Amino acid sequence: MENLPERFRTSGATEIRKKLKGISGGRILDVATGDGDFINTLMKMLKNYGYFVGIEISDKDLKSAKKRFEGQPVEFLEMDAGYLKFEDDSFDTVCISYSLHHLENIDRVLAEMKRVLKPDGYFIVQEEFSDGEQNEAQKTHILRHHWDSEIDSLLGVVHHKTCTKQKIKDIIGNLQLSKLETFESTLAVRCLICDRKFDCEGKGEVAIDQFAKEIDDNLSRLGEHADEKIRDRLKKESEKLKERMRKHGVANASNLFFIGRK
Repeated sequence: MENLPERFRTSGATEIRKKLKGISGGRILDVATGDGDFINTLMKMLKNYGYFVGIEISDKDLKSAKKRFEGQPVEFLEMDAGYLKFEDDSFDTVCISYSLHHLENIDRVLAEMKRVLKPDGYFIVQEEFSDGEQNEAQKTHILRHHWDSEIDSLLGVVHHKTCTKQKIKDIIGNLQLSKLETFESTLAVRCLICDRKFDCEGKGEVAIDQFAKEIDDNLSRLGEHADEKIRDRLKKESEKLKERMRKHGVANASNLFFIGRK
């Protein structure tokens, strides 16, 4: 067993990595790519790959991603995930990570991803869930996420609350993929390649001050987009969240990882 912190070795993430290391990705589509974080993970974990295409609707994220992967075999495009501008059977692998809860029509996006996937190609999904046996730091993350989602929704941004395990399984089950394997992990698989993985051993938390600032910044975005009662309630909830973070810490919620074939 490699030299990893105990909670990494028992998280479930190592089983996911082992599976990924046996996959030749070919031409890969990463949907809702953000700044390309999942592309970076797959580059370091797949057996091999040919070329990545990352699509994103946010111009800010696209600029960041293009700068991050300059000179590498990656192309980033601004595109609506519900209406992919690719021919049928265009990719050897399609994937989406931590983004289902940001989609207005989840089933449509996943159906589009399946359409552009070649027969017998790999379909990969990673998504956090809100229930199950999660520690107090993880519960803080879930509460924080639900608080964030309410603010985004008030601002007209699609951001749903974290789904339950069963809800996510039902969504993926509707795709009717073959050879579907489901993994559960208390850590994101990217944690295995993080330079700071030994620094958080035993704590399961990120910088509390950073998260507290993010909460304040998110609240300030609301401005006059909600009535006074709603703003006051969210302000009180933000203080409770920061108090909870200082007491219990905060760590990413557990996630489900799916690998299936078309």
